[in-house]
Amino acid sequence: MAIELGKINVADLAENDYKIVGIGINKTNDSNGIFAVNYTTLKQAKDNLTNLIMTRKGERELNPTFGCDIWDILFEPIINETINTKIESSILDAVNMWLPYLEIQQIIFDYDENDIDTNKIILDVKFALKSNTSLTDNLTLDIKN
Repeated sequence: MAIELGKINVADLAENDYKIVGIGINKTNDSNGIFAVNYTTLKQAKDNLTNLIMTRKGERELNPTFGCDIWDILFEPIINETINTKIESSILDAVNMWLPYLEIQQIIFDYDENDIDTNKIILDVKFALKSNTSLTDNLTLDIKN
């Protein structure tokens, strides 16, 4: 009897090492000008999410609405400890607008009062692909001035 695994993109199979899904984020200095590449939808989604959250709104000249408001929120006065709610809302709004194929499952905040005073916060974001919620990953971002 066959078992249905759900919707799985062919590129997400473990044996895929030949079909490039997209351009990733370079994490090393490569003087040859070679771009990092991704072979799975989940890895590409993780790099897309990193790019979206780490881009300040207005940073891209021809696309000023792309990005996330986290950078502005870090410099706002903290009233009644609402920074978590504001940051979470900012991320969810940006993902709904620019990466609608992702589902943010959890956002964990890791900071103390000294971090906030120095405009620094660490986020752990758990996400999944909406087409197959069994494909999940975690993203840790260190956002600082």
